[in-house]
Amino acid sequence: DLPPRLFGIPTSVDIRVLFCNSNLLRQAGLQDAQRRPIPPANWDQLRDYANRLTAYNRPGDRASGIRQLGFAPNYGNSWLYLYAWQAGGEMLDPTRTRLTMDSPGVMRALRFMADIYDDLGGFRNVEAFAQGFQSGELDPFNRDQIAMKIDGNWALQRIADWRRDMDFLIVPAPIPQDRLDAGHQPITWAGGWSLVIPRTARNKEGAFKLIQFLSSREVTLQLEEARREQLEAEGKLYLPNGKANRAIYEELIETHVASNPRMPQTFKDAYAVLRDLMPRTLIRPVSPVGQLLWEQHRWAYEQGVSHSGERLTEEQSGAILRMAQAPVQRRLDVILSPPEPDRRVDWTPWFAGYGLLVLTPLALMALAYRRNRGAMGYRGPEVRAALLFVSPWMFGFVVLVGGPILFSIVLSFTQYDVLSPAHYAGLDNYRLIADDPRFAKSLGNTAFMVLRIPLTMAVSLAFAMLLNRSLLGIGFYRTGFFMPAIVPLVASSLLWIWLFNPSQGALSEGLRWVFDLKPLQWLSAALGVSFEPPGWLQDPAWSKPSLIIMNVWASGGGIIIWLAGLQSVPRQLYEAASIDGAGPWKRFVHVTLPMLSPYILFNAVTGLIGTMQIFGEAFIMTEGGPRESTLFYAYHLFREAFQFFNMGYASALAWILFLVVLTLTLLQLWLSKRWVHYEQP
Repeated sequence: DLPPRLFGIPTSVDIRVLFCNSNLLRQAGLQDAQRRPIPPANWDQLRDYANRLTAYNRPGDRASGIRQLGFAPNYGNSWLYLYAWQAGGEMLDPTRTRLTMDSPGVMRALRFMADIYDDLGGFRNVEAFAQGFQSGELDPFNRDQIAMKIDGNWALQRIADWRRDMDFLIVPAPIPQDRLDAGHQPITWAGGWSLVIPRTARNKEGAFKLIQFLSSREVTLQLEEARREQLEAEGKLYLPNGKANRAIYEELIETHVASNPRMPQTFKDAYAVLRDLMPRTLIRPVSPVGQLLWEQHRWAYEQGVSHSGERLTEEQSGAILRMAQAPVQRRLDVILSPPEPDRRVDWTPWFAGYGLLVLTPLALMALAYRRNRGAMGYRGPEVRAALLFVSPWMFGFVVLVGGPILFSIVLSFTQYDVLSPAHYAGLDNYRLIADDPRFAKSLGNTAFMVLRIPLTMAVSLAFAMLLNRSLLGIGFYRTGFFMPAIVPLVASSLLWIWLFNPSQGALSEGLRWVFDLKPLQWLSAALGVSFEPPGWLQDPAWSKPSLIIMNVWASGGGIIIWLAGLQSVPRQLYEAASIDGAGPWKRFVHVTLPMLSPYILFNAVTGLIGTMQIFGEAFIMTEGGPRESTLFYAYHLFREAFQFFNMGYASALAWILFLVVLTLTLLQLWLSKRWVHYEQP
């Protein structure tokens, strides 16, 4: 009953459909008398096709790994949203004020997705096969490694770019048979982009005129024409991008696809399906918690498909979905309860106070200069020159370091989402942290990674002792061991993603070769167990150890520090110990380690601080998965701040992290009095 509201002007859309490899369907006998492939018509057929079209490395043995994938519910771009709508479920009620993720339709959709993965040997088995997939000319659908997938219309351009002659077809993603019997038609869902005007924009009229211009027919056709000329100049086939304006999109399809004699028939048929589906396209519910809802819906999907037990039960799916919707509902309730106007943050006194805090030491310095100018021999030009040289650092610290630090303290006691003014919330953010299961989860994951500190220290010290010799070419070896430490994190992460590939990675292939040796085969038969490589980044039990292995590989950065320490140990101490009968091990324990204790303390403190802030590996390699096993504290903070725009809550998390790091550092320094030995002058 609420009146419609305009939140933005959509410009581009994407429609999800079922892509089918016609040749693979024919090879499996899924064709009619005229050899035309028969796509699945309902959920039961889709599940049956997924099994019939999947091939394993050893025929019939799902544990041997997948060689060809028939269909995976979420390979491509479908997500739980699509299956929930197909089953008649909704994530939000019509008023957009109550979460309905635990409704029967959504629960049924989650069980359907889990059942298909279970049929194929489990979610981990499918993910192990999919981890090695690439894009472009190596796209697995284009290379006949995948028979069917639900993907967006953008995948048509990929086929046109790299395999224009491919025999494929697209159809609406099938829905349950009982929904078909009830008169429902297949549906799809669309994402896309919109142009919006923030409420705080200063020139709303000018912004709306710009939106009108950018979304007009003339500008849209000009942009598409430029794109067409670019693609054809590269020798590629031009296919229109999805447009939110249906009239413009219909015109582009008619001009460049339907009436184009050079357009292959497969693409003409594909666009005919897209045109037919456009009236039955749904969009994700518009909500201020839309991004958080998406993340929780994604979490529920991951928890459901990687469930424990033989099959995901109705009780399990309901519990997962209720757990997923709880934080979204809490956040939505806060947003729908507008804060009192008198609690709005007035930043003027805070800026004035910070300015006074900055100017006070400067004023004291000026006063000290005037009083001691004669006695200390200060010269005005020299003082002014010194201040001029130090001013860039002072400005940077005041604006980029000190200011954000102090203002984040204030933000931690507010409700602030960047787009709206901040309002005081008292201790609410800190109370929410106590009730946030991801706070404890991320803190536990981060604490586990502390194990990498002694491992990296031990490995780097061992290498340093090997390199602490006067040999021909020792500089070359030192450089080689140090190289991994200076490889950019993105590059090394992509390298280890390939190495950790469970199906094709070098580590897994090497372990398979070892496990195939006769002694291990005999041991496997005797114990009644099967030796298989771990799932690495795809396995919650192995994801963090995998990252630790990667960190140990890059531990060469500590070699320089250890070398400096080893070369500072007086040689006469080793000589005296040898005369007293100490062997290599006793000399290491009683001479080397005590003399290196200051370096051990330094590496331990810096390693602990770095570990508590671990972020890049999770952001690049795992996105916090699988099943939040790599959701580290800093990554959790980042998501709250820059994905959900919950700046007040993120600031509270940041200050808790600061207090934890400070406490652990002070504890280390206090304990160091008992075991750190400094050389007396």
